[in-house]
Amino acid sequence: MPVQAYVFIRVLKGNANIVLKGVSRVKGVKSARMVSGRYDVVAFIEAESLEELGRIVATKIHRVRGVQSTETAIVTP
Repeated sequence: MPVQAYVFIRVLKGNANIVLKGVSRVKGVKSARMVSGRYDVVAFIEAESLEELGRIVATKIHRVRGVQSTETAIVTP
């Protein structure tokens, strides 16, 4: 059963559009939206395992230019 999660992303000032576009292109990201409040972008991710989910966040999302930090919330079945 796939693992699903929301990734809440804070971006460097002025980079929300760049981050949104970059995160949207990451394999496994099913949707990404700009939001207001504590975070700037929220992405919904689906992965085959917890390990793959971690790799997507650590090696793909964190490497998108303008990403400052993330917080991941795993969806419970």
